[in-house]
Amino acid sequence: MDFHAAETLAGDVMKDARVPLHQLYRTIALSGHPDRSKAQIVLEALDELSIMPWLAAAGKLSGTHRIQALFEAHRASKRLEERVVETLRSMLPGHAPLPPPPILQGPVEVEPPVTRECDEAYLLLRRLHRPDEATADAREHDSFWRHTREEERDRLIRLYVDTGEFQ
Repeated sequence: MDFHAAETLAGDVMKDARVPLHQLYRTIALSGHPDRSKAQIVLEALDELSIMPWLAAAGKLSGTHRIQALFEAHRASKRLEERVVETLRSMLPGHAPLPPPPILQGPVEVEPPVTRECDEAYLLLRRLHRPDEATADAREHDSFWRHTREEERDRLIRLYVDTGEFQ
């Protein structure tokens, strides 16, 4: 699998997805526009790609229209989060090792530990469930996790699957 090409493609998609769909959000921002309901239907069909246009429209609206636009952005965001969590949870049983990180420059005293699909899924799920955790604390936990024995990591993953709680 060509990971570099996949990363490049993902970067291109993210760059294009972050550009607000100007005409759609302008149509929604004008409360009296005749095509406003059509623009709303299109944005609902775009799902997570509609988050930025809804937020851009909310900046131009006021009152109940602003609240509706923010609510739609929130709904699209929650649907995306649910799909991401579902995908990550489906990765927890996978113990396949992931490809090593890119070659580090210069001498390396300690080789980076081998990570597995389930390890990365667990760390990402933990981060999603703790969005307010300080970045330094999250990095410290990630480092601790990567240097913990596989048996212990497997136990903690099973505990999360069974209870939905992180240790």
